[in-house]
Amino acid sequence: MKTVYYKAGDAEWKYELEDEEHDNIINNLLQENADLEEMVNDSFEILRDLSSLDDDELDEDDIIDQTISIAVLWHYFNTVPPEGERLEGDIVVIENEDGDGVSIVAASDVIEEDEE
Repeated sequence: MKTVYYKAGDAEWKYELEDEEHDNIINNLLQENADLEEMVNDSFEILRDLSSLDDDELDEDDIIDQTISIAVLWHYFNTVPPEGERLEGDIVVIENEDGDGVSIVAASDVIEEDEE
């Protein structure tokens, strides 16, 4: 399971994606020679736009865009930056308070797992 957490102000969302679905999306994008850096920027915009909607307001295209965005962000920050700068595992996207950018951190650095 791949997870991307998104935080904007006091609101938080958790997006989960099955490993197989993530792999299929990324493999297709890589085969198409997609520009991952451009897709990362687009993914931030998509999540920002969709985070303002309630679940019942999302249509099928919104859900597809959201799913692709989650796959792209998780993949990008786990594989593209140089060794030592990569995140490992799930990520947290934190919208800057003034809305002009985001911070990306490893989920393991900021989220405590519930122990049951």
